[in-house]
Amino acid sequence: MSDAFDFSVPPFDRLTPEQRQRLAAALDLGVYARDGVILSRDEPADCLFVVRQGLVHERRGGEVVAVHGAHDSFDLQALFSDGQARSFVAAEDTLCDLVPRPILLELAHENAAFGAVIQQGFADRLSALANERSNRETAALTMARIRQAYLRPPVFVEAGASLRDAAAAMKREQASSVLVRDGDPKRGGRVGILTGTDLRDLVVLEGRPVDSPVGPLARYELLALDRDDLLFNALILMTKHSVRRLVITEQGEVVGLLEQTDLLAVLSNHSQVVALKVDRAATPEDLGRASQDIVGLIRTLHGTGVKVSFIADLVTELNRKIFRRLFELLAPPDLLANSCLIVMGSEGRGEQLLKTDQDNGLILRDGYDCPSLSQVTDAFTRHLVAFGYPPCPGRIMVSNPDWTRPLALYKDSLFHWIHRPDEAAQMNLAIFYDAAAVAGDAALLDEAKGYLLGRLQDNQMFFTAFARPALAFDTPSGLFGGLFERRRSEAVDIKKAGIFPIVHGVRALALEKHMAETNTTERIWALADKGVLDRGMAGELADAFTFLSTLRLKAGLDGSVSGTQTDNLVRTESLGKLDRDQFKDCLALVKKFKELLAYHFHLNH
Repeated sequence: MSDAFDFSVPPFDRLTPEQRQRLAAALDLGVYARDGVILSRDEPADCLFVVRQGLVHERRGGEVVAVHGAHDSFDLQALFSDGQARSFVAAEDTLCDLVPRPILLELAHENAAFGAVIQQGFADRLSALANERSNRETAALTMARIRQAYLRPPVFVEAGASLRDAAAAMKREQASSVLVRDGDPKRGGRVGILTGTDLRDLVVLEGRPVDSPVGPLARYELLALDRDDLLFNALILMTKHSVRRLVITEQGEVVGLLEQTDLLAVLSNHSQVVALKVDRAATPEDLGRASQDIVGLIRTLHGTGVKVSFIADLVTELNRKIFRRLFELLAPPDLLANSCLIVMGSEGRGEQLLKTDQDNGLILRDGYDCPSLSQVTDAFTRHLVAFGYPPCPGRIMVSNPDWTRPLALYKDSLFHWIHRPDEAAQMNLAIFYDAAAVAGDAALLDEAKGYLLGRLQDNQMFFTAFARPALAFDTPSGLFGGLFERRRSEAVDIKKAGIFPIVHGVRALALEKHMAETNTTERIWALADKGVLDRGMAGELADAFTFLSTLRLKAGLDGSVSGTQTDNLVRTESLGKLDRDQFKDCLALVKKFKELLAYHFHLNH
């Protein structure tokens, strides 16, 4: 059927008759039933797919991000890179012409016009993906509210106070201005402002006595905005009037002052700005300052309603940039070339938002020896602690020799964890299965993971033991329904009750299928692609995981100034009715998923 290929469709219309003949001879035909997976996540492609008839959905994280119909082609990104975070599923019975990679490259090389379109198509695809992310982030930052910025507490003095009193108040409160009360504002009085610059000009340049009252000297035409106004409106007002601070009110009452430096700090918390700071960091201390900027970025994006999955993607990239740059600053070149720095746990899965315990390791090339290894790894852990990443209670860190070892010893440990799976071994295996390479030679991790998946056998007892922790924590239901009013003040550990059962249950199903995905949502949809989960359950699980992660992030932001995840507790009385109902539905779904796991892995036997 390859002779039916439509060469009138660009860019194939640029081929010569002889080139068309060669392409037609190389074509194959793909036949896909409705809901069939054409190309799965992170799967490199060996051909270009051109839809002859039917419809193809391009999915990312379970969402349909593009639809491909007749004459459309995909996926150049998978064809010329190591895969993609998307999958392609037949939305109806579909036929695709398959253009093998070798003939595509051959024709692109000989035919400049054809090659230019192919190359430009790939570049446009990558550019579109980058622009989409940047536009979403910029839109979120432009919608940031003043309440998301730091407000300087107002420092008041009465109109009869002296210039000396005003200066003393500024020094005592470490403020750059004072607000001057001239009578009761509720009874016709007014409020003015006197800045440190005003004081300098009045006393030094004009020679005013320091005991002069501030009332007649203050400026009473205050520039004020409400706390729920947009930060960009504040920036416009400051620019228009050439001032460095605004008075911020809430329900008519002064609640603080917004300084220009604090406003710009929020607006500069763009991931590209943070990334630039990381790339230019010359010392660990520079990296520490960049790391603190991530907290502001998270607060801004979350406060403007950006999806938690998008925030996690950004934070994962920035965290890994920081870890990579820190390792590059500390490690000699030969260590970089002969090792692979890995992150594990939530960081490895790309799901860490606020800073949680460190989970990292170092795989060394067999036969390589670094005399300064212990100094490098100790410094790496010490600096991360200074950046706000707490040490791991289980010591899963590069500073622990058990997690900085040659590849051969990692393989020995993997063998032990698989074939003698006590509780510690199962935890280590689970955390290593989630590992991702950050710096150095990623092939070392690929070989270790290949060994892990290759050693797994169809051993029901092993997978039963591995999956069992998903049922270890209770998922409450008595907080709701008839008992809700009586127990609504109780707090729920959202990680134990909801997030961990999903993460580990999905991880167990993925390990059983020898899957390479690490992210929980990607694992869910890959399991759906393989028919392990039906698409309805997959969609509900992915939505529940996102909602529970969002609640956990909010709990962490509410309880943390530094951006460290110190609180996993959700207090049901603090939730609005819609969130409370959704929380109830999520916990019910988790219980249903645990029942599925118990049946699948024979956990009740």
